[in-house]
Amino acid sequence: MNLREIKRKKLTEMTTDEILAERKLYEDVVLNCKYEKPQDIADLFEAYTMLIWKHKQVGRVYDFYYDGLQEERDGGDNLEGSEHVVLDTLRALARTPDLNVVFEEIHCVGDPENGFRFGQVVWNDASSTDGIGPDGPGSGNGYEDREDLEMCECWIQKIDGKWRVAKEASIRSNGAYRRVLG
Repeated sequence: MNLREIKRKKLTEMTTDEILAERKLYEDVVLNCKYEKPQDIADLFEAYTMLIWKHKQVGRVYDFYYDGLQEERDGGDNLEGSEHVVLDTLRALARTPDLNVVFEEIHCVGDPENGFRFGQVVWNDASSTDGIGPDGPGSGNGYEDREDLEMCECWIQKIDGKWRVAKEASIRSNGAYRRVLG
């Protein structure tokens, strides 16, 4: 299996064996993270992101996002707490069920004593053709390559003995997002 090629495919373009192999690879990264080096955290968050968004395992947000999370977003559509992150993710996935996240870069700094901070750049490949939103069926619009860029920075801290995302700041291509999601 060539993981780089499969990662660019949407689930609808993959065989069952490819889906299961990719999901297992990401699950193994999550289960075996040592939380010792910045690269451990970078790998962990790429795996978490893909499991949550591509493989639709939205409940994993509860595994890693702190309930008191503050997410500051460009444009002021801020979120507070893991529950709001879950609801926001479910809304986006309902509108773009074929969504695939494509990683451009992820970098991490820090250490186990002081926590970690990582930044990532991703873009979304999706359409709202089969989606549904509060106003009914999706518009059928889709993103062009790299049209819906997202950048975020997360602060990872040990809270009550467990590593958690304590704070997140993000910015995205709001025009493209509104055009596709409405």
